[in-house]
Amino acid sequence: PSPSPSPPLHRILCDMDPNSFPSPSQARRAIQHGRLVVLRADDHHHPDNITTNSDDYGLNQLNNETILDSGSSVIIADPTTTIRNGDVVAIRSRIPNAFYPQWCTKYVDPPSNFVDIASSFANGDRDDDVIVYEDDHIAIVNKPEGMNTIAEKRNDFQSILPFVLHPPTPTATTSVRKRNRSRDEVTQQQQPQQCRYYLPRPIHRLDRRTSGCVLVAKSERAMKKFSQMFATRQIQKSYYAITFGKPRTSSEDDIIECTTATATTTNAAVVDGKPFSVIDYPIDGKSAVTLWRTVTTISSPALGGELSLLHLLPKTGRNHQIRRHLSYCLSCPIVGDSKYDGGGPLRRAARGEWGMFLCSNSVRFRHVMSEDEDVVANVPLPDKFYELLGLDKEDVLL
Repeated sequence: PSPSPSPPLHRILCDMDPNSFPSPSQARRAIQHGRLVVLRADDHHHPDNITTNSDDYGLNQLNNETILDSGSSVIIADPTTTIRNGDVVAIRSRIPNAFYPQWCTKYVDPPSNFVDIASSFANGDRDDDVIVYEDDHIAIVNKPEGMNTIAEKRNDFQSILPFVLHPPTPTATTSVRKRNRSRDEVTQQQQPQQCRYYLPRPIHRLDRRTSGCVLVAKSERAMKKFSQMFATRQIQKSYYAITFGKPRTSSEDDIIECTTATATTTNAAVVDGKPFSVIDYPIDGKSAVTLWRTVTTISSPALGGELSLLHLLPKTGRNHQIRRHLSYCLSCPIVGDSKYDGGGPLRRAARGEWGMFLCSNSVRFRHVMSEDEDVVANVPLPDKFYELLGLDKEDVLL
């Protein structure tokens, strides 16, 4: 007869360790949060400090000091994981560090594609190209390409923040004036100290395929103040993109025909001594303005002609504003932009090979919660920008 199927993992956990998992719902929640790992029976050599449970499932349970040999493979369990006879099931725990404590983040783990970076921070190897700026109120973090700023199932940029940022100092969290305290803050004052942390959250978003600077709030008060600054356009963001083609610089009051409408472009803007053309083209019925200038253009027969590196300063924050302005108004879509590049064999091939070439490289603002100091944060362009252009970093004057 065929062997009977293994019971669901959450049932096994309740039978194995009823103290840690007193109910099936708590066991399911632990699995969903990535707390359980499984070492397959054929991947390990039962070390001396593994004890065998005398249960009906023939499972092994790891002690806290178990060390796996370098050839072992560990599976992070999910609700579909099947347990076989001889498998080792272990509970994951975090090593205490200077970041947000485990009772604050509960059992949330970093997204899988950010674990290595989070681990290096926990070991004290902090990278200034990732955490660009941080104080008790805000942080500026370099979001990698391919990660949603905020998404479901904790597999997003927001989920990594408690593992790479430091919680505010006690003086910073208690210095809010009483007349400005919200109901939530008053409630927190009445709760134990360990309940007062406000988990860091992004104040704005970048598209999943866009890398670069994201401003993060570390308190409810900071979230409100800086959200208002974004709404009133007091925060300046800078982007770089590589586009197909060479955009035409227009003369005063020139009109460029767009895909669906017209947009006015002028050479009326000068920023930091550099002339920028202006795209004024509504998006979704709302005003949208982007300043742009060409940094360099190269010949690229493999991609159908020319590629241009553009510097972009959006003055409004509409959905996909830069991507749509470059495609609709300049007929120069961003390399790797599957939504607005217009298709074609060469452009489709570029999407999967390199990803999208759009990076938010800089953010500047006046810090209203820190004596009105001016903050300017910059991140370097990803190496793939220079590789696609075939240029050294020293040869590109941004």
